[in-house]
Amino acid sequence: MRQYPMSLSTGVKLVTGLVVLFLCAVPVVAWSRSLGILIGGPDGPAGPVVQVAARWGTLLAPLIALFCWALSPKAIEIEGGELRVLRRAWRAATFPLSRVDGVTVLPAGALRGAVRTFGNGGLFGYYGWYYKKGPFRLYATRTDRLVQVGIDGKRIVVSPDDPQRFVDGLLSAVPRAGESRNNRLTR
Repeated sequence: MRQYPMSLSTGVKLVTGLVVLFLCAVPVVAWSRSLGILIGGPDGPAGPVVQVAARWGTLLAPLIALFCWALSPKAIEIEGGELRVLRRAWRAATFPLSRVDGVTVLPAGALRGAVRTFGNGGLFGYYGWYYKKGPFRLYATRTDRLVQVGIDGKRIVVSPDDPQRFVDGLLSAVPRAGESRNNRLTR
């Protein structure tokens, strides 16, 4: 088994800290009597339906942070004929090595102009479906040190701490794949 860690960049740590602080502060502020705006309680200015919605909404805010943490990538693993993107508290995203058809180290700024179509854009990382010159899956904890893996003509982009070590490990597991200079994110 070969494992390649994915650590959070300083920018992701900063964004994550601020967003988590905000999401955890929402219930405290919404239910606080000190500000005189008790939205979620019986003394609040809103009607009963709004009070229930505010209560549930404020309870969901910290759960959003927990859900994003659970899905966030933490490492890449090559084992048992599979490429796995390990997540913090969710099952790994797995891809068969037999389907790998190329690997490319991407230059800095390769994600510039990419559009998130369904996923997360900074809270504990970047992951989900993105689009730039075609759709791709992104499992990243930073926007630099990116590697694109072609699997059945589809693109998976990951951010191992040591991209060249990951590429070498992947090529030793799948020598026919070859290191490709062809990447659609920067062309």
